[in-house]
Amino acid sequence: MKKTNLLKQKYLGHNLIFIISQPRSGSTLLQRILYGHPKIQTSAETWLMLHPCYAFKSKRISTDYDANFSAIGTKEFIENYTDGFEVYDDAIRQWAYVIYNNVIEKHNREYFLDKTPRYFFIIEDLYRLFPEAKFIFLLRNPMAILASELKTYVKGEWQVLGVFRPDLMEAPDLIMKGIRTLGDAAYVIRYENLVTAPELEVKNLCNYLQLPFYEEMIEYRHTPAPKGIMNDQTGIHRHKKPSNSSVEKWKLLANDAQNNHFMLSYLQSLGESLIENMGYNYEEIRDHLLKVKKAKQDLIYPWSLAIRPSGEWTIMDHYRSNRYFYIKANGRARGTIKAVGRGMLEILAAMKGQIRSKKMA
Repeated sequence: MKKTNLLKQKYLGHNLIFIISQPRSGSTLLQRILYGHPKIQTSAETWLMLHPCYAFKSKRISTDYDANFSAIGTKEFIENYTDGFEVYDDAIRQWAYVIYNNVIEKHNREYFLDKTPRYFFIIEDLYRLFPEAKFIFLLRNPMAILASELKTYVKGEWQVLGVFRPDLMEAPDLIMKGIRTLGDAAYVIRYENLVTAPELEVKNLCNYLQLPFYEEMIEYRHTPAPKGIMNDQTGIHRHKKPSNSSVEKWKLLANDAQNNHFMLSYLQSLGESLIENMGYNYEEIRDHLLKVKKAKQDLIYPWSLAIRPSGEWTIMDHYRSNRYFYIKANGRARGTIKAVGRGMLEILAAMKGQIRSKKMA
């Protein structure tokens, strides 16, 4: 029996463009600018390629059907009954071809731009699957990214910060590894350069994409926003074209003692080598954070607690978090008493749960 192939030749992503970045790095701005090109179609974040690329991963994925068993079963099937893992890659390519090309044809464009920040988890997978695609890596000062997360999403609810741990703690290193892996296939652009000299940067980017540059791309107010909620709904609407007004805003937030503590801790967590490799001056950032005149604040929520998802917290961690907010709302004495009382109730609840589990066993 002859082997069949839905595609006459293997789809390697010749008409795909990926933007790889941390969230809050200006990727929505860059996407909107490129969307102004008559040959490029895009959408709000698709998250499309994450599921198929995670088929063999048993960690960091939660499903009703048990992702670990699924990974084992799929792997065994591919190994024992097909010509190998390239078959699965080809299946992903054909699946992606059907979806991406349907969008391209429907909107009468030539390229599809997929901007999904958490693609930083699957950079090597995307490059293996689509070596003919264009990969744009957008970098931004990590302190500015943290400041944007704090101001836009966290808003003083420090326990929420742990939700963004992958974006803050893992993305920078994964992105830099991706740039090294792709080598000449990676196009790197920095947010600070994009907003300071947008025409030059976009011209260079269009040259990389092998597309003509149009001045109208810069003033994106005439370009419709991609449909969907998975996009920046705030900063992009404040301006009609790239503005450098936000480049140094993180320094203003650093005047607050709590924000300063977070930024300095984040800087130290990433480390000098990574910061320098990203193109930013570690000592300059550190010195500014250390020298800035901070507003006095005797109550500081610890970074080591905030950056961890609350689902990983111990009872003591919950106590420390509750104590901070109770003290902030009720004063040190009353707040501490309330936190201790809440902590005792949580300990008792945990003990009852353990007893119930033993009885059921």
